[in-house]
Amino acid sequence: MPAPQKGFKAINHHDVQYRWIMQNKRGVNELIVEATAPVNGRQLIAELTRVVSYDRVTDAIDFANQHGWDPNSSGDPFRCKWSRGSFHLVEP
Repeated sequence: MPAPQKGFKAINHHDVQYRWIMQNKRGVNELIVEATAPVNGRQLIAELTRVVSYDRVTDAIDFANQHGWDPNSSGDPFRCKWSRGSFHLVEP
Protein backbone atom coordinates (compact mmCIF):
# COMPACT_ATOMS: atom_id res chain seq x y z
CA MET A 1 0.00 0.00 0.00
CA PRO A 2 1.45 3.41 -0.92
CA ALA A 3 2.16 5.93 1.79
CA PRO A 4 -0.45 8.64 2.38
CA GLN A 5 0.27 11.84 0.50
CA LYS A 6 -1.89 14.30 2.42
CA GLY A 7 0.20 17.17 3.75
CA PHE A 8 3.28 16.54 1.61
CA LYS A 9 4.63 19.41 -0.46
CA ALA A 10 6.27 18.89 -3.83
CA ILE A 11 9.68 20.26 -4.77
CA ASN A 12 11.72 19.81 -7.95
CA HIS A 13 15.47 19.83 -7.28
CA HIS A 14 18.05 19.08 -10.00
CA ASP A 15 15.31 17.68 -12.25
CA VAL A 16 14.16 15.15 -9.64
CA GLN A 17 10.70 15.41 -8.11
CA TYR A 18 10.65 15.04 -4.30
CA ARG A 19 7.96 15.44 -1.69
CA TRP A 20 8.57 16.67 1.83
CA ILE A 21 6.76 17.30 5.09
CA MET A 22 7.65 18.68 8.51
CA GLN A 23 6.62 16.61 11.51
CA ASN A 24 7.16 16.93 15.23
CA LYS A 25 7.83 13.50 16.67
CA ARG A 26 9.19 12.90 20.15
CA GLY A 27 9.47 16.67 20.61
CA VAL A 28 11.91 16.98 17.68
CA ASN A 29 11.17 18.73 14.39
CA GLU A 30 11.81 16.32 11.54
CA LEU A 31 11.97 17.06 7.83
CA ILE A 32 10.99 13.95 5.88
CA VAL A 33 11.94 13.86 2.19
CA GLU A 34 11.35 11.11 -0.34
CA ALA A 35 11.46 10.83 -4.10
CA THR A 36 8.01 10.94 -5.67
CA ALA A 37 8.42 8.12 -8.20
CA PRO A 38 9.75 5.08 -6.30
CA VAL A 39 7.55 2.82 -4.25
CA ASN A 40 9.10 1.89 -0.89
CA GLY A 41 12.10 4.14 -1.58
CA ARG A 42 14.54 5.22 1.10
CA GLN A 43 13.51 8.29 3.09
CA LEU A 44 15.66 11.18 4.22
CA ILE A 45 14.94 12.27 7.79
CA ALA A 46 16.63 15.46 8.96
CA GLU A 47 16.30 16.77 12.50
CA LEU A 48 15.88 20.54 12.49
CA THR A 49 15.65 23.23 15.12
CA ARG A 50 12.78 25.23 13.63
CA VAL A 51 10.47 25.64 10.64
CA VAL A 52 12.30 25.39 7.34
CA SER A 53 12.35 27.19 4.02
CA TYR A 54 12.77 25.66 0.59
CA ASP A 55 16.49 26.44 0.83
CA ARG A 56 16.88 24.20 3.88
CA VAL A 57 15.01 21.39 2.11
CA THR A 58 17.32 21.58 -0.90
CA ASP A 59 20.37 21.80 1.39
CA ALA A 60 19.26 18.59 3.12
CA ILE A 61 18.78 16.85 -0.23
CA ASP A 62 22.22 17.97 -1.46
CA PHE A 63 23.90 16.85 1.78
CA ALA A 64 22.21 13.44 1.67
CA ASN A 65 23.08 12.90 -2.00
CA GLN A 66 26.74 13.74 -1.29
CA HIS A 67 26.80 11.19 1.55
CA GLY A 68 25.28 8.22 -0.24
CA TRP A 69 21.50 8.59 0.04
CA ASP A 70 19.76 6.76 -2.79
CA PRO A 71 16.03 7.58 -2.72
CA ASN A 72 15.29 4.93 -5.35
CA SER A 73 16.45 1.97 -3.28
CA SER A 74 14.76 0.49 -0.24
CA GLY A 75 16.36 0.46 3.18
CA ASP A 76 16.50 2.23 6.50
CA PRO A 77 15.98 5.99 6.43
CA PHE A 78 19.02 8.20 5.86
CA ARG A 79 19.33 10.38 8.98
CA CYS A 80 21.06 13.71 9.43
CA LYS A 81 20.80 16.65 11.81
CA TRP A 82 21.09 20.42 11.38
CA SER A 83 23.57 21.73 13.94
CA ARG A 84 25.81 24.79 14.06
CA GLY A 85 24.91 25.98 10.59
CA SER A 86 25.32 22.74 8.64
CA PHE A 87 24.07 19.19 8.36
CA HIS A 88 25.81 16.27 10.10
CA LEU A 89 25.30 12.52 9.79
CA VAL A 90 23.38 10.76 12.55
CA GLU A 91 24.32 7.16 13.22
CA PRO A 92 21.37 4.83 13.88
